Amino acid sequence: MQFSKPYRRVRKVFLHCSASDNPRLKGSALVDEITLWHRKNGWRTIGYHFVIDKEGRVMRGRDIELTPAAQAGHNEGSIAICVHGLAKSKFTDAALAAVLELCHQINDAYGGKVTFHGHREVAKKECPVFDYKALLNLTDDGHIAPVADRKEISK
Repeated sequence: MQFSKPYRRVRKVFLHCSASDNPRLKGSALVDEITLWHRKNGWRTIGYHFVIDKEGRVMRGRDIELTPAAQAGHNEGSIAICVHGLAKSKFTDAALAAVLELCHQINDAYGGKVTFHGHREVAKKECPVFDYKALLNLTDDGHIAPVADRKEISK
């Protein structure tokens, strides 16, 4: 999947995890299940713009032109990405590589001017449960470090 910038203003990207390790949820079945969960919460549709399954497939969720319904009070001007997983040890290399690739595409599209955050930064949740700051090599202010400053990534 190739990221295309929406017309709406975006300043932040939030990472989430699905709080499920159900192995039967793959591809569109994962997107459908999350959509069902979100509709049960009273939302019109899925709250995330992108969903990444354990095989590293990046699927579209909510239309990128719409504000997400993913991090209460912090949705405006953001993009929401959900990675399938609950237990820290069960996030796959393929899924984490897809997160990294998608975030780099977003970062490049915005010339490094967007910041990246975990849902946990704005909610009383441990979400995502994986170390997104190390994965993305984030600076203290949430920017992806320039290529020359990037560290080796270890899972």
